Amino acid sequence: MNKLGRDSRIIGFNFSLLASAILASPAFALEPAPAKVGPLQVIPQVNLQVGHDDNIYSTGSNEVDSIITVVNPSIQAVLEKGLDVYSLNYAIKHGNYENDSADNYTDHDLSAQAYLDFNIRNRLELLARYLKTHEDRGTGLNQGSNATANDAPVEYDVTTLSAKYSFGAQDAKGRIEVAAELNDREYSNFRSQTAAKDRENSKVTGTFYYRVMPKTSLLFEIEHEDIDYDLASVTLDSTETEYLLGATWEATAKTTGIFKVGYAEKDFDSASREDDDGISWELAVNWAPKTYSVVSFVTSKEEEETDGTGNYIDTTSWNLGWEHDWGNRIISRVGYGQSDSDYVSSSRSDESENYGVGVTYQLQRWLDLGIDYSYTERESNQAGLDYEKNAVYFTVQGSL
Repeated sequence: MNKLGRDSRIIGFNFSLLASAILASPAFALEPAPAKVGPLQVIPQVNLQVGHDDNIYSTGSNEVDSIITVVNPSIQAVLEKGLDVYSLNYAIKHGNYENDSADNYTDHDLSAQAYLDFNIRNRLELLARYLKTHEDRGTGLNQGSNATANDAPVEYDVTTLSAKYSFGAQDAKGRIEVAAELNDREYSNFRSQTAAKDRENSKVTGTFYYRVMPKTSLLFEIEHEDIDYDLASVTLDSTETEYLLGATWEATAKTTGIFKVGYAEKDFDSASREDDDGISWELAVNWAPKTYSVVSFVTSKEEEETDGTGNYIDTTSWNLGWEHDWGNRIISRVGYGQSDSDYVSSSRSDESENYGVGVTYQLQRWLDLGIDYSYTERESNQAGLDYEKNAVYFTVQGSL
């Protein structure tokens, strides 16, 4: 792997190992060749998907199907100065629904990142991001019989600033990481409904790593988050604190992972809402029995902000995936996942499952063709919230 590829992944990976494990690109991804523009390395890419969803509003009856076309071009500019790496990234995603143009959307994602390696013991990572995105009708604030209550998707903006400072050499016996993150979420339409969901999240995390083997470290982590809603009339303001023990490891070239487990508490500012506490965990493991075959497993138990029901959502989930390169430009993938969501202080409880299969044909180094099928099902103890859907997508992904 060239230095650009390695450092670019470092920037995105180190901010959140678990999130990266969940959201990372396929193990056998496109290999773009950067173009030189002065001191910059520029990487344009484009992803085109055309598919069919047989239940675009995620409803249990009167399902509506549609052909959906999604165009997602992106560009990344990278500057390397010694061991430091700076990156500017922009992506735009436009979705077009053949059945109803009211569901069309255009999302924007702009971010700037920096990885500063001062010396062997001191490193700093910085991120600034602006995301303009949406909720598909039938998700988020409008589900079940309310799926089409609005005549268009709910839109919102998220502004993120984060920084992480690391002290200690990577192979030191002990090292410390301190991170801070600020997220500001603002909804931009249907304000009579969405104004109450505007909020600001500020989070501080401290992690101590103690190396017990060359590529294995124990960790102790404390995370504190303040959640402040913009409207004074909203009583969901709270603080969340987690105390976690765990480990990170690369036991062999075949296995890497991170595990955290501990105690979490959620305290509301309002006396009208009941505080809560309990166990919390995160686990992300990649197992590569062969260089051309990767099995991944991710599970977590976490607290999510409510979408309108209950004090918050207590979610337990797990996902298992397998990706295999068959050696003749054909890559297959299969995945299965489940999640249980309890709406605390409410009687609502949901169980969801999803699975998918897909194949990619690497036509050229810079061009992939793919087809994917996915199935999603939700069962709820509340009337009108059960649904199932099938989706099939053809994908063309290209780069330089």
